[in-house]
Amino acid sequence: MIRIDAPLNPVPFKRVMTNGKRRYNNAKYTEFKEELGFFALKAMGGRAPLKGAVRIRAHFSRRKPKKITSRMWGDVDNHLKSVLDALNGICYEDDSQVVEVTGTKSYGDPRVLIEVEEVAR
Repeated sequence: MIRIDAPLNPVPFKRVMTNGKRRYNNAKYTEFKEELGFFALKAMGGRAPLKGAVRIRAHFSRRKPKKITSRMWGDVDNHLKSVLDALNGICYEDDSQVVEVTGTKSYGDPRVLIEVEEVAR
């Protein structure tokens, strides 16, 4: 099992933006993805990406704001998408290998905790 403990403020995936023919992602999302990828590389310890079916469990934590609104966090599925994108090619060869995903979120210190394991199929 691969365990990733990244002290990062979670950033959900947002729709790809376009400017004429140019397509790009939100800068905060791109930075989060790169930083999470760094923590994933560290957790891999030089191992090659997994080749079989993969299960991912992710927990997202962020500070509780003074005023809570329903749209502050983003949907958990969008947070999971950012994790799948960041780990692609690092923990597993392609996100098509992911056969099971679990995601939770709570208030606390900013952190993304991830477990990746290969499963028999």
